Amino acid sequence: MQHSDFYNQNASSLVTQYYSLSFEDVHACWRDFWPGCGDRVLDVGAGSGRDACWMAARGCLVVAVEPAALMRAEGQRLTGDTVEWLDDALPELSQLAERKRQFDVILVSAVWMHLTPEQRQQALGHLAALLTSEGRLVISLRDGEFSDGRVTYPLSVEELVAQSAGAGLKPMLISERQGDGLKRSDVSWQTVVLSLLDPILNVVRE
Repeated sequence: MQHSDFYNQNASSLVTQYYSLSFEDVHACWRDFWPGCGDRVLDVGAGSGRDACWMAARGCLVVAVEPAALMRAEGQRLTGDTVEWLDDALPELSQLAERKRQFDVILVSAVWMHLTPEQRQQALGHLAALLTSEGRLVISLRDGEFSDGRVTYPLSVEELVAQSAGAGLKPMLISERQGDGLKRSDVSWQTVVLSLLDPILNVVRE
């Protein structure tokens, strides 16, 4: 099953599930890096738009990327015109690359496990190019398999940090392992916040 197929087929129930948790609870561990008013934010794999909506309400300029058409439609319905939605996907993010836009915060939440190690390395290069010189890339890592047909690939903080260095990124924060907000005993999360090793390279692009 393609990842988008699952999210399209289950869009309605997934929206209910996602909105049962708040941004503040899900993302508490990187609170010091939350975006503020006026920040340009990219939400990759935005799903139902819960996180994008919360950041837009803080005055952020939010672009939400979601490849599953029905999930994207739900997100557009729930966020209205406060969020700009795009049909794009990792690892290439080709639409964003063509538009040559850059962001102060890029959030990749509950997505990384769907990419192969090779795709992750490719994605990090594209994401790094989308950061402003002082931008932050936030990636959450899910430990635990799905029982509903969704395919995941093994991941670790160590792999992410090593691959990030190859993409010109360095860790600013590595959170402690967190329990699952939906109380699934076999699922846990960690979040890594990354920044550019050499911000001057991206100043030229801004």
